[in-house]
Amino acid sequence: IELNKKSKEIKTKDWLNILDQAAELGILQVHFSGGEPTVRDDLAELIAHAEQNGLYSNLITAGVLLTKGMLEAFADAGLQHVQLSIQAANVEIGDRIGGFAGGHKKKLVAAKLIKNSGLPLTLNAVIHRLNIDQIEAIIEMAVDVGAQRLEVANVQYYGWGLVNRKALIPTFDQLVKATDAVEKAR
Repeated sequence: IELNKKSKEIKTKDWLNILDQAAELGILQVHFSGGEPTVRDDLAELIAHAEQNGLYSNLITAGVLLTKGMLEAFADAGLQHVQLSIQAANVEIGDRIGGFAGGHKKKLVAAKLIKNSGLPLTLNAVIHRLNIDQIEAIIEMAVDVGAQRLEVANVQYYGWGLVNRKALIPTFDQLVKATDAVEKAR
């Protein structure tokens, strides 16, 4: 496998080969994730190749770089699903957690683009002490944007999450209230 010297990303030809091998092994799905997969210039080509190999393709994105043109190209290439990550239900906390001013609004625009494209949309909310009190509003936001599914996930406590776990682990009361809210929404 050869890396692009500038980006240190695996080159397109190698990803195409990997997708071929995955299909030969009986793999059924490919999830284009990252970092942020939409920074790749060849993503539509990779999606098309996955489609040619009969692989179900899912884009897992922060959505802040997603444009209508990109989404159309991905859909035309055969993309079958989009999972959009969100950090909170409001701008202040969403931008703070995401570390990107204006990111929350861009995610809402991306959700609308995805919904309007006809592709199925899943929202993924990673829950921790800073946003768990917004769980009801996050559920409401998922309904408002027309998501077919909302994944409420816990922070993975490794790397940055492990180092910051004391600030991220919800209190017991927060967990009880959030669990009740999720059960009520179900």
